[in-house]
Amino acid sequence: MFRYVRLTLLAICLTVAGLSSSHAASPREQIETLNATLLDVMQNADSLGYSGRYEKLQPVMTRLYDFELMSRIAAGAYWKKFDDAKKAQLTDAFSRMSVATYAARFDGYSGETFEIVSSKNSVRGTVLVKTRLIKSDGTPVALNYLTKPRDGEWRIIDVFLDARFSELARLRADYNAVIRRQGFDKLIATIEAKIAGMQQ
Repeated sequence: MFRYVRLTLLAICLTVAGLSSSHAASPREQIETLNATLLDVMQNADSLGYSGRYEKLQPVMTRLYDFELMSRIAAGAYWKKFDDAKKAQLTDAFSRMSVATYAARFDGYSGETFEIVSSKNSVRGTVLVKTRLIKSDGTPVALNYLTKPRDGEWRIIDVFLDARFSELARLRADYNAVIRRQGFDKLIATIEAKIAGMQQ
C-alpha cells in the first residue's frame, strides 16, 4: 500500500516537473521557425515548384499566424456585419492567399540568409521581432513581425515590409474599398483571383 502511494506520488512529481520544464515558444523562436522554413523552401524552390512550396509553408504558417484575427482586422468595421459563415469564408480565403503569396515570392535561392535583429515589447501586449533578409550581394531587406499571444502561443498578426509598411494596413484599405463599392462576394472573388494568378 505504502509502496503504491510512493510510486503514485513519484509519478505525479515527474509529470509536474515535465510540465514545468516545457514552455511555449517565444516570439523570437516562432520567427526563427518561419525563417528556417522559408530558407528551406527557397533552397529547394525549383524541385518543389509552386505547389510543393505551398504544401511546405501551409502547416507552418497556419501554426505561426493568427489568420482569424488578421482577417478581422483587414475587414475593419464590416467584420461585425458578417455572419459566422462569411467570417469563416473570409478567414479561409485570407489564409490561403497569405500562404500563396509566400509560395510565389520565395521562389528561388542565390545565397540569401535571414537574421533576427531584435525582439522587444510593443503596444497592447504585443512583441515586435525585427529581422533582415540578407541578399547575396549583402543588401539587407527589413522584415519585421508583430506577434500577439493566442491560446498560449505567440502568433504573427502583421508584417512590416522595409520596417515601415504594414501589410495588414494595406490589405485593410484594399478590402474595405472593395466591400464598400462592390460587396462581400466581390471581395472573395478578388482574393480567389489573386490566388489563382500566383499559381501560374
